[in-house]
Amino acid sequence: MTTLPQISLAKLSSGATRSEEQQRLRMASEEYGFFYLVEHGIPKEQITEAIDASRRFFALPQATKERYGHASQDVYPATARGYSPLRGEMLHPEAGPDLKEMFDLGIENEGDRRPFAGRTRLPDDALAPGFARSLLTLQATVLNRVVPQLGMALADLLDMEKGWFRRHFSTPTVLQRVIRYPSTGGAAAKHTDNGFFTLLPQEELPTSSLQVWFGGRWMPAPSLPDSVVINLGDMLQALSDDRFKSTPHQVVHSGPAERISLPFFIYPDIDARLTSRQGKHTFSVAEMMLRNYESIWVKGDGAGRARELQ
Repeated sequence: MTTLPQISLAKLSSGATRSEEQQRLRMASEEYGFFYLVEHGIPKEQITEAIDASRRFFALPQATKERYGHASQDVYPATARGYSPLRGEMLHPEAGPDLKEMFDLGIENEGDRRPFAGRTRLPDDALAPGFARSLLTLQATVLNRVVPQLGMALADLLDMEKGWFRRHFSTPTVLQRVIRYPSTGGAAAKHTDNGFFTLLPQEELPTSSLQVWFGGRWMPAPSLPDSVVINLGDMLQALSDDRFKSTPHQVVHSGPAERISLPFFIYPDIDARLTSRQGKHTFSVAEMMLRNYESIWVKGDGAGRARELQ
């Protein structure tokens, strides 16, 4: 691999080019588990505004940021929302706590008491100008323009019954994260993602920080202009009866400037119980997500299939 495949969302959504692009998507899913999504419909200025507002938030005094930490959030689990400081999360036990700081939010539904739902306590515009607004604007674009089209294309490759995607993603579960990696040393240890797929808008920096495990070694996945990175998660690998790859990856940031990353972790409806086409795998979305959070935040065993990655 010299570079990840490129998949066009516009071609996946067009009758004239859909079949050919579906075959490219199948190849990318089976061989790589990672690809660049181009012609995706997310305005570049929305990504830029969210990155700039996030940088301003992370520049606030530490005590101010910690007022929006996990303890201040009224959701379950509390670690699913709010601010986490440098070395607050550990994605692989051998590497120790990651050198990154984060803010997590999701779909903002007041009064929803299910796991990974509810409202995030966000800083207001006077304290963090544009932070909440830009992140929620980007979330709406991702949920309306990208998730349905890409999700249905991936579901079609699973050969599920008609209407499967709409039934199980009518109210998707979304974990939206903002990450700041400090210069010369920022890191997220090796892990796999737990969900259906992850969508990553990121800064177009000259240094490559994201690394993908492929062919027995770590390969760089540099920023590609006007693209977002997509990687498949453990739930999609299970639903494909292990045909599709949930590929291990890590971040090793050694650039001279800090790096802002804006991943969206996309899951089915939290109440769904799903079975793969051949029946090899059956799981509850809520139970699988809660086990993953317990592994990261309570047991210290890492994220996704981290313990398999030596």
